[in-house]
Amino acid sequence: MSIDAGDALVRSLHEHNPWWEDGVEAFSLPAREKSDFYPLARPDESGSRVEDNQLLAIVGRRGVGKTTLLHQFIRNQIEAGVDPERFLYLPFDADPLYQLQSDEQLQRVVRYYESRILGRIESDEPHFIVIDDINQIEHPNKPTIESWGTAVDDMLADTPGRHLLVTASAGLQIERVIESTAIPDEEYDIQPILPEKFRDYLFSLYPDLEQEDTRVSPTSLRKGEGSLPTAMETGNIDPLIENLQSKYDRVEDVERRIQSQVVEFLAMGGTLSYDLDGATASASELTPSDYTRLRNDVRNALYQEVPGFESIQTIADLERLCALAARNGGAEPFRYQELVELFDVDRRTIADSYLPALAELYLLTGITEYDNSRPRSVRLYLRDTGLVTALADGTASAVRNDFDREAALARVAAFDHTMRFAYGMNVAVGDDDAQNPSVEYWRGRDGEVDFVFEIDGTPVPIGLAYQSGQQEETVAALREFKTEYDAPVGFLLAGNTVKSQEPIEERGEGIIQLPYWLYLLLC
Repeated sequence: MSIDAGDALVRSLHEHNPWWEDGVEAFSLPAREKSDFYPLARPDESGSRVEDNQLLAIVGRRGVGKTTLLHQFIRNQIEAGVDPERFLYLPFDADPLYQLQSDEQLQRVVRYYESRILGRIESDEPHFIVIDDINQIEHPNKPTIESWGTAVDDMLADTPGRHLLVTASAGLQIERVIESTAIPDEEYDIQPILPEKFRDYLFSLYPDLEQEDTRVSPTSLRKGEGSLPTAMETGNIDPLIENLQSKYDRVEDVERRIQSQVVEFLAMGGTLSYDLDGATASASELTPSDYTRLRNDVRNALYQEVPGFESIQTIADLERLCALAARNGGAEPFRYQELVELFDVDRRTIADSYLPALAELYLLTGITEYDNSRPRSVRLYLRDTGLVTALADGTASAVRNDFDREAALARVAAFDHTMRFAYGMNVAVGDDDAQNPSVEYWRGRDGEVDFVFEIDGTPVPIGLAYQSGQQEETVAALREFKTEYDAPVGFLLAGNTVKSQEPIEERGEGIIQLPYWLYLLLC
């Protein structure tokens, strides 16, 4: 018998694009859009972000919700009156047969779409080719398979109004191919997708908190009189404190309800929490198999994606590094020499291969000491607390019943949200490198500052006192840091057990104390 996989995708095309016949009735999606939906679709503005570029890439690790986001975008556009025929969706990871002769299959399916589907309507309005897992088209070890960049050039050539929306696991998978295409730098963009934040979990669970009178937004902290950049520039923190107080006042009546969900979010993380029904989302509903699935998704991502963009011979070491980070929870830095001896590789492999690969997949970030050009140690933070639970505990019960484990996960979540906080702040001030936020830690004589990031070159120290016994040492470390680096503002994040006169409290010398849960809500 002859084997020809060349039409496998064409034969399944209508199955993957049911909206051509059924319109919006074809979709079965979560009630609330992913948080990344709004900057992508821009429902309250004219035109989507997709239309700003010839190619827009959505990148993030397996299971983070990229496919859901694509379908939410398509549904939103059809609901807004765009013809369903303007959207071609191609999932190259849905069937292994699509990955055989993948470059030819892509060309054939586009020709079919142009003649049989797009030809149904007569208009010069934009149309969209949506390619899920575009990196599956390219096979680095199979030189006879054309790069998807060649197909992109062919699809865009002499086709006005065509836009490509694609997904991949890492931005590097997009950037290295785009370099070989005719797409100008200003005509493509990359949008990273991370696990959901605490605010998104909370809004999904309690939709009423997203209403105008109770919605807590970080926007005014980024720009304006009461923003953090303004406080740093003027040295006057009073408007910033008033701004933070006004945000607390919006949700003061439901503070306990919000506090009660912190541990649930810490146990689940942003990936698993998004999979649950928002009306009943609780870590108690998860089973060990849910955490096993999350762990397996990460393992599959490492073995399938890492060979495509990094020269790493021992991929299993990356999984071991994640497990090590899960057990440690960012509590103590690892000396590079310890890691060298543990993994039997040189320091360059750890620092220049292992850690960048994990960061590219938004799985783990290694941070070093602030203002140290030759660091000897690195802290390892996983980017999703659910993965910490999956690798270290196996079930949510260990977290929900153990305050020390809860506090450890609170540190991991605080790091992840600080990365997002730093990103938002630096985008607001127009930092050209805002897409790559840098968060570090600092050790002084009086203690340790958990996180430090910069805005326009000025550092912002953040200390975490999730448990009551950590408060005084953390405040002392913040004061020492502020004195040494002349930092105008510092933050103390206080857990529920930390005694305080007021929820938003000035601790003197430009240090602002605020509840841990409120900080998560503002990131």
